[in-house]
Amino acid sequence: MRAALWLLTLAILALQACSPPSKPSTGAPAETLASLQPAPEGTLQVAFLDVGQGDSALITFPNGRTMLIDGGEVEQGRALVRKLERLGVRQIDWLVATHPHSDHIGGLIEVLRTLPVVEVWDIGMPYESPVYRDFLRAVQRARTPDGKRPKFRIVRRGLTLEPSPGVRIRVLAPSEPLLQGTRSDPNNNSLVLRLDAPEASFLFVGDIEREGRKRLYAARENLQADILKVSHHGAANGTDRAFLKRVRPKVAVISVGAGNRYGHPHRETLALLRNLRVYRTDLHGDIVMRLGADRKLYIATTRTSRMSPTATTTRAPAPTFAVIGNRRSKVYHAPDCPGLPKPENQVRFRSAQEAEAAGYRPHTCVEGE
Repeated sequence: MRAALWLLTLAILALQACSPPSKPSTGAPAETLASLQPAPEGTLQVAFLDVGQGDSALITFPNGRTMLIDGGEVEQGRALVRKLERLGVRQIDWLVATHPHSDHIGGLIEVLRTLPVVEVWDIGMPYESPVYRDFLRAVQRARTPDGKRPKFRIVRRGLTLEPSPGVRIRVLAPSEPLLQGTRSDPNNNSLVLRLDAPEASFLFVGDIEREGRKRLYAARENLQADILKVSHHGAANGTDRAFLKRVRPKVAVISVGAGNRYGHPHRETLALLRNLRVYRTDLHGDIVMRLGADRKLYIATTRTSRMSPTATTTRAPAPTFAVIGNRRSKVYHAPDCPGLPKPENQVRFRSAQEAEAAGYRPHTCVEGE
């Protein structure tokens, strides 16, 4: 019944709205920006925004139109809006939620409340979460520049968009039917977008995992891209050697929070990326990539890393944080998990390590983020 109501909500929202480029030259090491800056007129700019342990990227097309892909957690919303304003954004033409996890859609709620939005993309997957419900409510209340409701589009593989002359966006996933029964269905049904522009291509893969990658291979899509937004914040289940052989990127971007409780990025992923130029939001801050008039790719960051971006480090232990266990099932949950046990069955731990030492295992709301 809940799933049916969720699909009905999505349907109402939808009704209410009524060849590969050559490899880029990346030139010298990244310049350090004092602050975020608007894209110069007539250039393509992709800004991977530091939103802590979450994802967010703003594409500014040569004609000035914008696409915002994800927005981090709810508490990042105001900071995200301020960054968008510094980037000269007055409206969002396409607001994209790759999947309904809070670390991807939470900050989009404040964007929908603050800035005009023309169109919203969503995977239309039934998902019980307070943050996702708030996101859908924010879509209903949002307004376009002319005061109407944004168009709400449930997006599937095959959709192609030309937001600016010579620039193309193609949706590579998800496909129908949506994957079910995987370790994390929201992750594996993430929207996967390929951006093709003169002399460079970008691949945005959300938090896609093994099952989602297998479906991409079966669809025989062109996955080759110069710049890869690394899946799932650098988790080991988001990237493997077979995937990198298909993508063949020159540059990789990991959107990740410093000292996060998951130990992202995992050392296995960093080892796979060791021969690439790797940028991380926890080390470099906001990462701005721009295709200049000479069609070369320029990269700048808002922070200087003290370590080599391609260095492989051992996985740091997760920092102390509160988790809530179910004394009956011996499963522990994140504090904001929609499936928390009843109060009488709750037991609190100071850290995930403490819970696991007591014989508890993580709930999917912890594993699937």
